[in-house]
Amino acid sequence: MMFSPDSTLKNPRVAYAIGRSYGNAVRRNRTRRQSQAILREAENQLPKGRYLIGVRPSASSVAFSQLHEDMTDLIVRLEEEK
Repeated sequence: MMFSPDSTLKNPRVAYAIGRSYGNAVRRNRTRRQSQAILREAENQLPKGRYLIGVRPSASSVAFSQLHEDMTDLIVRLEEEK
């Protein structure tokens, strides 16, 4: 996850980088939707700015619970860096 702070934004902006090597469109879209759901839960904790979430092909076997845990850890680290 990359983060670029921007206090002029009203809401955080998120982009996803999920390459074809990750899997077919169904798999990529599923991962994107899962990431969106996790970020929706943590919406109030996210600092204003731009986010780029990249997914590596090796992550294709990761369960939703592990994805949730990893993204939550990243959000906590962002909050600590404020």
